[in-house]
Amino acid sequence: MKFLSYLMLCAILLISSCKKYVEVDAPNDKLVTVTVFQANETAIAALTSVYAQMAQDNVQPYYIALETGFASDELTSYTESTILKQTYVNRLNSFDGSPSDFWQLGYSYIYQANAVWEGCNESTKLDPLVKKHLMAEALFIRAYWHFYLVNFFGDVPIVTTTDYVSNAHVKRSPKQQVYAQMVSDLISAENDLPVNYVALDSKTVAADRIRPNKYTASALLARVYLYSGKYMEAEQEASNVIAYNTLYGLADVGSVFLKTSKEAVWELAMPTPITSTANTFEGLNFILNSVPTIMQTNCSAISSPLLAAFENGDLRKVNWIGHYVDNSVSPAVDYAYPYKYTNISSTQATEYSVPFRLAEQYLIRAEARITLNNLKGGKDDLNTIRHRAGLGDTPANNSTDLINAVLQERQVELFAEYGHRWFDLKRTGKIDALMSNVALIKQSTWNSFQQLWPIPKSEIQINPNITQNPGYN
Repeated sequence: MKFLSYLMLCAILLISSCKKYVEVDAPNDKLVTVTVFQANETAIAALTSVYAQMAQDNVQPYYIALETGFASDELTSYTESTILKQTYVNRLNSFDGSPSDFWQLGYSYIYQANAVWEGCNESTKLDPLVKKHLMAEALFIRAYWHFYLVNFFGDVPIVTTTDYVSNAHVKRSPKQQVYAQMVSDLISAENDLPVNYVALDSKTVAADRIRPNKYTASALLARVYLYSGKYMEAEQEASNVIAYNTLYGLADVGSVFLKTSKEAVWELAMPTPITSTANTFEGLNFILNSVPTIMQTNCSAISSPLLAAFENGDLRKVNWIGHYVDNSVSPAVDYAYPYKYTNISSTQATEYSVPFRLAEQYLIRAEARITLNNLKGGKDDLNTIRHRAGLGDTPANNSTDLINAVLQERQVELFAEYGHRWFDLKRTGKIDALMSNVALIKQSTWNSFQQLWPIPKSEIQINPNITQNPGYN
């Protein structure tokens, strides 16, 4: 309760009076927030409150998975929500729709991370170890949200300060520069974060993995390097995580998403008051106990292309896909849904959402190794994931077939998780050919510009230096 009180205090100081980063007015909490960084507890609460927001805001893991699943070929939509219907048929516009939440909240988290970094940097009262760890976590959060923003919107502003004057006129930076900033932030975070996961005091070793450690930064760095085509670096960072078997190991398929899973590299936990009603919003909102609704939750089912991507005997299809059969109609209709998170609600948390896990690192390393012509090493990594799923060795042998096999494995391993499928289609250049066919299923049409989401019109009106993505008004 004491921690929650501090969290609420810092939320009031750092969030409620925080302006959107593009606005000109000076934040009216500048002097007040200085006091937050005069004590370990309040400084820690200021940082960890960001994780609480990420777990439950409109860019929570469920909405990232739902909206990218709708935009791609993972999920079938039954909703009547205008916003989600636009996402499903790839007809987003800059005046309304979900992108505004991703843009505004993403930059809100970045602003808060910058405020924590600056507050800690200027403080002479914090414990040196706590200060170092908090500043490193802030850099991780900043890199994490720049990653998502650049993959949703393309070129985006790089925001590394709370200076309202410079932020009010910031321009979009080329994607390569955004990735370079992420790399810089993550290398610093990797160097300064602890090896072990820590509790709320930033010192005690914790069983839960809800605060990033050194290897969480390595995992994101591996992903960033892969996306930016730096395959040697991607292989190395993924290897760093895989090799640390004191903390990490592949779990059996049925226990991957338990909060005690050794596979988790980082977890997002529900704030305590919400835990009594939901372990994760993925479990609460993907699981179907009736026909899909027309609302924004429990409104989707797994698409036929995704179901067809699984091989016979794949344990993931058995364990990670649930079914609701509607027998009230004839013939009965079978709705398949993501069932990675199986706990709808309970008073005791058994599952946490998992933004980073070891299986992804194996697949990153497999793709990097194959691209670097280490076909055996890449194939071994790919087969490690296949064997865990109850499958035999991949029949692929040449580099082209092996890369395609890795991408297919990513499709069935990482479905309905944090946008992986949508981002993979874009970064590999496969999106136009695939989505042209998927659009027919959705009774829509596909244009290449739709792979980037529109910048919210309200942001451009505030800051004319921000230009719109091609194809949008």
